[in-house]
Amino acid sequence: MAPGTPARSTFSTGALAALLAAVVMLVLAALFGVPVAPQLVADRLTALVPVGVFSAVLAGLESAAKPLVFGGVVVGQVLLGGLLGVAAGRAVRRGISPLAIFAGLLVAAWVVLALVIAPAGGIGPVGATSTAGVGATAIGDAVEALVFAGVVTLGLTSTEGDPAVDPGRRRLLRLAAFGVPGALAAAYLARFGVSLAQKSGVTPASHASGQLVSPITRTADFYVVSKNFIDPTVSLNGWQLSVSGKIDHPQTYQYDQLRARPSVQRVTTLECISNDVGGNYMSTGQWTGFALRDLLAEVGLQPSASHLVLRAADDYSDSIPLVAAMHPYTMLVYDLNGAPLPNEHGYPLRLIVPGIFGMKNAKWLKSIEAINTDYSGYWQQRGWSNVATVQTMSRIDVPTDSGSVTAGTAAMVGGVAFAGDRGISRVELSTDGGHTWGAADIQPPPSSLTWVIWTRSWTPAKAGDYTLVVRAWDGKGTPQDANDQDPLPDGATGLHRIGVSVKAASA
Repeated sequence: MAPGTPARSTFSTGALAALLAAVVMLVLAALFGVPVAPQLVADRLTALVPVGVFSAVLAGLESAAKPLVFGGVVVGQVLLGGLLGVAAGRAVRRGISPLAIFAGLLVAAWVVLALVIAPAGGIGPVGATSTAGVGATAIGDAVEALVFAGVVTLGLTSTEGDPAVDPGRRRLLRLAAFGVPGALAAAYLARFGVSLAQKSGVTPASHASGQLVSPITRTADFYVVSKNFIDPTVSLNGWQLSVSGKIDHPQTYQYDQLRARPSVQRVTTLECISNDVGGNYMSTGQWTGFALRDLLAEVGLQPSASHLVLRAADDYSDSIPLVAAMHPYTMLVYDLNGAPLPNEHGYPLRLIVPGIFGMKNAKWLKSIEAINTDYSGYWQQRGWSNVATVQTMSRIDVPTDSGSVTAGTAAMVGGVAFAGDRGISRVELSTDGGHTWGAADIQPPPSSLTWVIWTRSWTPAKAGDYTLVVRAWDGKGTPQDANDQDPLPDGATGLHRIGVSVKAASA
């Protein structure tokens, strides 16, 4: 390294190395399920952020929250890499050999990844408790550390000036060697961030276009939510469902064994606890599988068992009380709408629990453990509800907010209402901001566990601006909570309202 090499050059070298290491870790995660450092850091940050702050950020950013967190963590990693590049440059100027610098950076990066970030992210030293296991985590961390240390060392040694080489040509060669990979890495990370935003912002096509939803949601339109930057890809080779804990006969089941069991099909609506008033994060699917209680009967629950802990292939965990597990309609499912579960919906096996928000309907299920106490899972540790009972909700889909209709002409108003396994007994619509109400018609639902589609004909008498409001009663006759409440921690409450402009009829 030339004595006069500026700090900005060494910083750029370290930043580039960190950028390339970030790409490598995402590729390893996608291919082999190796834990992703930005994901682990994000998990730790969300656990430390106060609940009120988390709620405000989530409400303000919505689908942008996950890509912004990912981008922020990657930027932090790049800045840290740049500072390490500067430190390595100073070490070279003090006469420390490039080989020693390479070894030091390699060890330091591996120690940070395996012994600092992994435990802080909740998967233990070197991923001891992660699905990937110690071996894959250690190798993955080593590859990422090798990329970082190698690029930094190569960058520092390549700045050595050969008098026989024209300086302009040398700069061009350096740009080709380091600038092009850096640009490609940045483009890859940007594209990854965009895909995160798209995955976090799925909107069913019918609702987005101001149409009534279909009784059963197309799989392509089914909402998708997960905590992950990269969802796991589970191979059936080696996959099994283990059932253990406070039971008499611990068992493991292979996929073919589960599919060979007598099956049932049930139509159930699933709603995310982060769904806002009038929100899109709910869908209805036809699920194929079998009753969880039948499996529990086989393994012999002990009298002391009170809860089931559910663990997934993405190191996610949650729990449900035994009373929910024994509900006749609580299912372990392997098909959605007549086809094997798509990966984003939990292939090869997931849980469907009536009346409970989606976060407890664990995807990518790998183990069930019966315990004799309560258990706080991933989202409970971050301030979300442990009971997670679905709130009664209703939504106006037609017309759209800020839409228009014509005075003196009948217009259809409609949408959905849902109350989990309690069902819906009544829906009412107000066309004057909630002062007066009229009953809406309810279509027969696909099952007792789904949303209902409601409609009402409205003929506005004169032009003007109107506020439409909807409210519902559950099957027990309890009215929807009209108090406005953010989703965190127990699910959103409040009445959905939209503004509609009524135009005068043309002559």
